[in-house]
Amino acid sequence: MALKPALADRLRRGDELTGILVKMPAPATIELAGHCGLDLVVLDTEHGPADGVELEHHLRASDAVGIPAIVRVATNNPVPIQHALDAGACGVIVPHVGSPEAAAAAVRSAHYPPRGERGLATSTRAGNHGTGGTAEHLLRSARETLIIVQIEDGDAVPQSRAIAGTDGVDAVWFGPNDLSLSLGHADQPTHQDVVAAVDAIVQAVGVTPGVALCVLAGDVREATQWRRRGAQIVLFSAVALLRDQFRQILTAPAGETGTAPAPRHPASPTVQEVHP
Repeated sequence: MALKPALADRLRRGDELTGILVKMPAPATIELAGHCGLDLVVLDTEHGPADGVELEHHLRASDAVGIPAIVRVATNNPVPIQHALDAGACGVIVPHVGSPEAAAAAVRSAHYPPRGERGLATSTRAGNHGTGGTAEHLLRSARETLIIVQIEDGDAVPQSRAIAGTDGVDAVWFGPNDLSLSLGHADQPTHQDVVAAVDAIVQAVGVTPGVALCVLAGDVREATQWRRRGAQIVLFSAVALLRDQFRQILTAPAGETGTAPAPRHPASPTVQEVHP
């Protein structure tokens, strides 16, 4: 398998990246994403299982097919951030970052001194279980570790530019569900207050050099719209993709999905029809 540039290098040179958000267990989905040529996978341990052993196995699956994996941690805390990076993730997504101080704390948790406060142990999977050199591990971690922060609270919106401009933040992802909930408009993404908050975040990221906009798209049409608005990282939910495909199968006219068998000709009872 040919070595690809690190995800951090691709992001910083401006590549448009497409990935999926998955909840464990989903090793086959990760492998499929890699075989299909997606750019990254996000393992969601905020709204899904966060078992450390299982996480390592899923990161092995991503490595096996050469697809970079980022972990969305449950909270802005040094412990889950270190666990994810020690397990071999190339970066973390940190939820509910409400201030530049919180963003700086996430950066410190993800980086080794002198830039941060991450504890060092090269016996981890990220350190090749102690078989690699410490200097090489430190250099690679400093260069390739990505920190994506989520702005998803109404109180954080006015600080969007300061959050995005925090040294060490590589990308910003706004959380529409929590954002609409915090603004008092749950499940109303098109409410004017929610739209205005999203626009403010997008604008803040857009004027911050070196910081990418990350979004979760519901479909290809929405993804295209976000690309036009400057989104560099577009994610799709693996669960939502599967759910929508199931619904499409169930609502399609009979005969178009293979759910209703075509009648067998009485003169040819042994003929096997194949339905699309």
